[in-house]
Amino acid sequence: ISSINSFWTEITYQGVKYPFKVNRASPDRFSLTLPSGDTTNIKFREQADGSLLCSFGGAVRKVYGQEEPLGLRMVIDGSTIMIPNVFDPSELRSDVTGKVVRYLHEDGAQVEAGVPYVECEAMKMIMQLRTTEAGAIKHELQPGSIISAGDLIASLDLKDPSKVAKIELFEGDLNIESGPSDQSPMHLLELILAGYPGEVETQLSKALLDVDADTANERV
Repeated sequence: ISSINSFWTEITYQGVKYPFKVNRASPDRFSLTLPSGDTTNIKFREQADGSLLCSFGGAVRKVYGQEEPLGLRMVIDGSTIMIPNVFDPSELRSDVTGKVVRYLHEDGAQVEAGVPYVECEAMKMIMQLRTTEAGAIKHELQPGSIISAGDLIASLDLKDPSKVAKIELFEGDLNIESGPSDQSPMHLLELILAGYPGEVETQLSKALLDVDADTANERV
């Protein structure tokens, strides 16, 4: 249960990597914590259309996300944000759905940047995909292979390895205001006993202070 309710994830956006420790604090709340210790608590409610109403940053926002082959597409309050997968110029990936017709260079051949390297059939049309950088090409699929957008078709042993983008680790704080904290100490204790993250002894002490003596004797 602990591995489901607590795990690490990361988002890379515009050359910066943001690592988050995600804690599912209750059925309708989770927290995002950076390595610096900066934590944002978020309260959410799932909607019938699959979106989430999330309370954080002093506002309630409607958030919808969908994993796509080329990245994560998010719609926040009607505005679309695309968080692309980390771009690696040594990977030549498809941006169409169809099948590989033929490679235009022998496996291991040297190719220049911006030249066609494969022909693919999509929507009954033949189209050529181009290399992103110069290097030695390696075929990753066989002709006739079915492909979807984002699939790896070929890879490059780059002529200039410095073309690989450097990703910087975010080490600061986001300073985003947390959502409302309206749960009683006893309810938080019950969540911990149900398997959600938290310190039992600390929360037990707070819960006992929060109830009267008769209630405390009944629940201990």
